Amino acid sequence: MGERTTPTSATPSAQPPDENTRAHHDAAEYALLGLLREGPCHGYRLAATFAPDGHLGPILRLKMSQMYAYLHKLERQGWLVPRDESAGAARPRRVFALTADGERAYDRWLAEPVAATRDIRLDFLLKLAFAIERDQAFAADLVARQRAATAGRLDRLRAQAATIRDDPLSLRRLALGHHIHQTEATLAWLDGLASELRG
Repeated sequence: MGERTTPTSATPSAQPPDENTRAHHDAAEYALLGLLREGPCHGYRLAATFAPDGHLGPILRLKMSQMYAYLHKLERQGWLVPRDESAGAARPRRVFALTADGERAYDRWLAEPVAATRDIRLDFLLKLAFAIERDQAFAADLVARQRAATAGRLDRLRAQAATIRDDPLSLRRLALGHHIHQTEATLAWLDGLASELRG
């Protein structure tokens, strides 16, 4: 996909945000649900995915303590269930599996475009990674929905800019102008991505 991105780290604290706030079901949690959507998995294998050389490492990195805090939160939410799996004479391993509620929550998240341009860097790239693994046509559909959402946001930003009569160097105009250019660049990137997916 061209430009190299800097991986995002989760919050410094090992504790995830308050689970009672819907907005705090963040990208790391949905990434864990996405990995478990492929089948039950133990913690060390999940953690390897977020390592620097792991599959999702270029996008998101999680410390082991952070990951387990998120897993425990998702368990309390009823989106996954843990169980101990015997491995012969070895110590039983804790394996995590999605519940039906967790599966539905993940599928809703995966299908929705992100609302803000700043969320492209983490949330959308995670969605895209899972979508491409599922099916290239599904990924192309996700990109099309994201392009429509981003184009709509760009139209709103341009309309807002047309109503501002501030000095050209006012902070409000400068910030809005930067946001517009950032959104235009994102739209161009999505167009290129759509072409790649079409082959």
